[in-house]
Amino acid sequence: MSKYNRQKSTYNDRDCLVAALNEQGYTDVEVHEEAVNLIGYHGDTRPEKANVIVRRRYIGTAANDLGFVKEADGTYSCIVSDYDSHKHGVEWMTGLKKAYTEKRLIKHAAKNGLKYLGKKVVNNKVQIQWLDTRAA
Repeated sequence: MSKYNRQKSTYNDRDCLVAALNEQGYTDVEVHEEAVNLIGYHGDTRPEKANVIVRRRYIGTAANDLGFVKEADGTYSCIVSDYDSHKHGVEWMTGLKKAYTEKRLIKHAAKNGLKYLGKKVVNNKVQIQWLDTRAA
């Protein structure tokens, strides 16, 4: 049985977290108001609970569930097994953080009257393009 590890994050917007997971290739993400148990690779119910879950069948045949639990401060900590940490390691977490940050930026900008037009890479830097829809 693979041990689960909990990693603190700054993610505090569930919808943006789910959208970022979708962008990382996990399009079937469960969302629960009350945290539910994760499932291990043997199909065993684990004591660890999460509010946002990617079930093991979407990760790999010998994988465990990947979860994010909502903490008292409103942030979501990642719960990943030792076995799956090779797939969900630093590089994957960095990609998730970039996707999450972009989703939060787009959501915040929309609330302030900016319309997201897209992004492009210029000199190895991402530029996000906006249209200001606020009345002049």
